[in-house]
Amino acid sequence: MGFVKMEDNEYNEDYFEHGEEKGISGYTNYSYMPTRSYEEASMLKERWKEGRILDYGCAKGYLVHALNQLGFEAYGYDLSTYAIDNCHPQVKELIYNVLDDSKYEYVICKDVMEHIPEDKIVNTLKEIKHVMGEEALFVIPLGDDNKFRIREYEYDITHVTKKDEDWWVDKFKEAGFIINNFKYVYGDIKKKWTGKYDYGNGFFFVR
Repeated sequence: MGFVKMEDNEYNEDYFEHGEEKGISGYTNYSYMPTRSYEEASMLKERWKEGRILDYGCAKGYLVHALNQLGFEAYGYDLSTYAIDNCHPQVKELIYNVLDDSKYEYVICKDVMEHIPEDKIVNTLKEIKHVMGEEALFVIPLGDDNKFRIREYEYDITHVTKKDEDWWVDKFKEAGFIINNFKYVYGDIKKKWTGKYDYGNGFFFVR
């Protein structure tokens, strides 16, 4: 595979552990928060029940761990060598920085697509579609006039694509996906923002 090649050196220790201090991301001491991970995993469990699932852009694999605890056969992919080297110890063997031709019934891709340059979005979506079976959920910060609706997302200098829901729908269709459903809120996922910014994130269920 490998339609899209990106450098992982932006997503290093400073990005995850000192991002706010360095002015490069919104992270400080990126660490395991079991309650949040299990809330997110539980929402996916309600929809998908069980099966083989990929967390595309898994960072340190915290959601991968929670999904496995809830009965999924879960794996992760991330381009950050630092994140993988410092992942949850129980998923060390389940996280990769190379995406092969393995197939997954489901894919979760949360807070990833905004990091991808616009001219690489469709190829990235095609890469994900190639490994997906039944359905994928994309959770994407939405923007207007090249600004995020949630201003805090601007703090991450690797956030480069800031588009509205219609633009994303067009890109999904261009990549060959069919939209199953679209929401601005999906349970507890991104609940930090949903009360404050009603239309700040898009939840795209696609097949």
